This record gives sequence, C-alpha cells and structure tokens, in this order.
Amino acid sequence: MNQVDFESVIPSEEQIVRLFELLEQRLHRISCEEVDFSKHEYFVKSHPYRDWFLIRFNNSYIGSFYVSNENTIGINLSDEYTSIVVPCIIRFVKRNYKPLPAIPSVRSGNFAINVPPTNVYLASALEAADAKIAQITYFLPS
Repeated sequence: MNQVDFESVIPSEEQIVRLFELLEQRLHRISCEEVDFSKHEYFVKSHPYRDWFLIRFNNSYIGSFYVSNENTIGINLSDEYTSIVVPCIIRFVKRNYKPLPAIPSVRSGNFAINVPPTNVYLASALEAADAKIAQITYFLPS
C-alpha cells in the first residue's frame, strides 16, 4: 500500500537542506527563481506561511506544500506523484484548516491554488478534484 505522510516544517537544519534539494529539482516555478542556500535558509527560517509540510511517499521525500495567510495552498511536487498525492493534500487541508476570513482586495474567503502553466499534471489533478479556475495571472516584464 502506498503511504503518504506530511511532516510539519519546524524548520530543522535537516528540513532546510531537504527543502533546498527539492527546490533544486523543481520543474515548475511561479515565484522562486534560482536561489543560493543562504537565501533559502533565511527564507525557510522566516516561516513565511501559516503552515508548511514536507511530503513523504513510501518514506521518500517527494515535495512540499504550504497553507498561506492569504488562503493560498502552494503545492510543489514531482509530476509522477501528483495524481496520487494531490487528493491527499486536499483532504488534509479541508480536514485541518478553514480559510481565514476574506479581506477585500487582499485575500479570498476560499482556498486557492496557483498553478504554473507548464504544470499540466497539477492542473489535471485539481480538475479531477472538482477545483475550478478562478483567474489567469500575467506578470509584466521588468
């Protein structure tokens, strides 16, 4: 039987290293470009999310996800595990969290998941879970 586990990011030194390794392997990115280890370590120690979890599948680390104070859920996961693990993440979040109250022009009263346009695996898994597209976001060049 396949086992999915979520490990709360404290962050320990081992978790910081593991998150950096996963970041270096990440194929789909929205906001995080190449970073060096010291910047990564500072970011993780700043604990920028409401909660953050490492994802283990059959005792191997395969990704991470977070629940933010803006009611977003960030999912960073190897493509090959997406269809298996995303439903587990959604169940876990629904069981353990409620969206924070809406603040107009700041955050929705619902959870939202941003998906890079290259990540067709994540989009497909979310559609299978009856998630609906709310918006498409464009960045202007600097």
